[in-house]
This record gives sequence, structure tokens and C-alpha cells, in this order.
Amino acid sequence: MSWLPKPKPRDSQRRRLYAAEGQVAAINRDMLPTVLDIEAFVDEMLASHWLRTQFTPRVLEQIRVVSGRENRAAYARGATISVPFWARSKFIVIHEVAHILCGRYYGKDFIAAHGPEFATLQVAMVTQFLGQADGLELHLAFMRFGVKHTFSGATLAASA
Repeated sequence: MSWLPKPKPRDSQRRRLYAAEGQVAAINRDMLPTVLDIEAFVDEMLASHWLRTQFTPRVLEQIRVVSGRENRAAYARGATISVPFWARSKFIVIHEVAHILCGRYYGKDFIAAHGPEFATLQVAMVTQFLGQADGLELHLAFMRFGVKHTFSGATLAASA
């Protein structure tokens, strides 16, 4: 066993994950037109009983939202998500929040950004906050595109 740190895992399923997300109808639905709307949705998720049973308070610390006007893509960095106008759907906000929660829980240097841990959390969060049908649609898209993740009927039952 070496005392040298392991390199961060390669983000090998990023392209497949984005391709699968593009097949899900929710990606273009449930728009949040203002930063205040996004902040309210993020705060609602972080305060939810479901997330509070999954994570410690440290993982669920506040997430800052910025407009992302100067960026072409949405992103999560540190405790901040940036969401340009075109990307302001609940689905994309869930994607960015899942990045922060995974980074806080597992340590961002120990997992691939779009790895199985992230994909599993994303499916669970979509199921919980957008509904069973959207969660199942994302799971099936992940299956078609070979995105590694864990899924069980218990995830769907827990959101009912």
C-alpha cells in the first residue's frame, strides 16, 4: 500500500451520460426563469426530508447560484452552480446540485465527475424531485447509453 495519493478517476462516461440526458423530455421542461427561482428550488431540495435522510448537514450546506450569463454551459464549482438562461430547467439544476453533493460526500478528487456515484444520485434526485416517470425515463436512457449507475424499485417506491 502506497502513501502516495491515487490520481482522480477518469471521467469515462461523461459523453454517454450527456447523450442519455438529451433523450429525456424533462431536460427542456419545468423552466426556472430567474436566479431567484433557481435559488428557491435548490433551497427546497436541500431542506427536503428525503435529502436530509440521505446526507449529513455538512453535505447539505448552502449552495450559491449565479446567473451564468457569461458562460456557454451550466457548471458546478465548489459550493456554486452557474446556470445560463438556456439551461434553467429543474432537470439541469438537479444535475448541477448532484455534482456538489457527490463532491461533498465522496470527495471530488476520489470519484469521476460523471461516474456511477453521480449517475446514481442523479436518477434518485430526478425521481424524488421531478417524479417517478422522469426518474424511470432517465434510468432507461442511462441503460441504453451504457451509463453505469445503480437503480432499484426502492428508489421509485421511496418517492411515492
